[in-house]
Amino acid sequence: MYLTDNWSIIDPLIRDNIAANLNTIGRMKNNKGIKIYVDNLESPRGFVLKDDYWVIPYSKDEDMVRSMLSSFPLTDEVGFCGIQNKTAEIVMKHLKEYELAWDEDCELFYLPEELYSKYENLEGLPYLQEQDIEIVDRYYTYRDETSREYLLECIKNRPSSKLTNQEGSPISWALVREDNSLGVMYTVSDYRNKGLAKIITADLIHKTIARGNIPYVHIRADNNASKNLAKEMGFVFWDKILWFGLRKKSRKEE
Repeated sequence: MYLTDNWSIIDPLIRDNIAANLNTIGRMKNNKGIKIYVDNLESPRGFVLKDDYWVIPYSKDEDMVRSMLSSFPLTDEVGFCGIQNKTAEIVMKHLKEYELAWDEDCELFYLPEELYSKYENLEGLPYLQEQDIEIVDRYYTYRDETSREYLLECIKNRPSSKLTNQEGSPISWALVREDNSLGVMYTVSDYRNKGLAKIITADLIHKTIARGNIPYVHIRADNNASKNLAKEMGFVFWDKILWFGLRKKSRKEE
C-alpha cells in the first residue's frame, strides 16, 4: 500500500459508488489529518482511509479488499466505521489474527437530490453553542470520558440545530458528525410527541444542503423510531452497514 497526498486519485472510486463512500467523503472534508493509502499511485483499484483509530477499506473488487488488508499496517486495536456488511464480513474473515471487540448494526439512509428543493426555503433555527455542551453530552447515547470533547468539536466546526424552552435551554437538537452524517438527535422527554424532531431534522437537512453536502444518516438497526422519521423526511434506505472494532488475539488464542 502507498500513502498518498494526492487524494484526487481516489475520486473515480468514490464517484463510482457515492453512497458507499459518504463517510469517506465527509472525513476527507473535515479532517485534513487523515491518511489515504492506495494499491497503485497511478490508477488505484482500492483505497484505505485511516483516521486515528478508524479505518475504511474500499474496493469493488473483493480480492483487492483482501489484498489491501494483508498489506496494510493495522494497529492492535482498530475500528471500522460504517462499512457495508459484505465488506465487514470480508474484513472479519480475512483478519484471522484479530477478534471482535464490539459491533453495532446500522442502516444507511440518504436524501435523494430530487427532494432538496423541499428544504431550500426554510427559516433557519439557531445553532448549538459551546455553552450547550453540558446538556448535549448528558443525554448522549455514547457518553464517556471523551464524548464531551468530541461533541464540542462537532458543535464548533459543523452545522447543528436546536429548539429551546422559554429559559433558553435546549429541548431538542441534532448536529453533524465528523463524517458529515446527521446525528446525535435528541428531544427531552417532556417535549416529545410534539413534532420537534421533524423541525430539527428539516433544519439540519437545509444547512447540510447549503454546504454542498449530501444529507445522510447512520441509524441503529433496532431504532425503528428514527428509521420511520428518516423515511417521513424523504430519506431512502441504501444498505445495511456495520460499525465494529477488532483487537489482536494473544499468541495463545492464535
